[in-house]
Amino acid sequence: MKNNTVLGRFGQYVGSTALVMALVYAIVYASQKFLGDPSYGIVGIFSVFLLGFLYAMAKSDVESKEREARWAAEDAARKEANKSSRKMLME
Repeated sequence: MKNNTVLGRFGQYVGSTALVMALVYAIVYASQKFLGDPSYGIVGIFSVFLLGFLYAMAKSDVESKEREARWAAEDAARKEANKSSRKMLME
């Protein structure tokens, strides 16, 4: 059962890689045909990947800050609850 799952996932990866390779080839070919130089297509693909990477970094940073703020608020609430429970135990 585990081998079938692994092979299925491997097949998905191979299929998606083949699809991306075909897309890159089509972009480079179109760049060669319409602009006269295949490197324009490569630069365009690289630029799109770079912008996607920068977006992912910004999103991760914002989510990390929000998560840290939430955890700090939960810790403060937990400490306050512990103080009140200790106070009740002392009385």
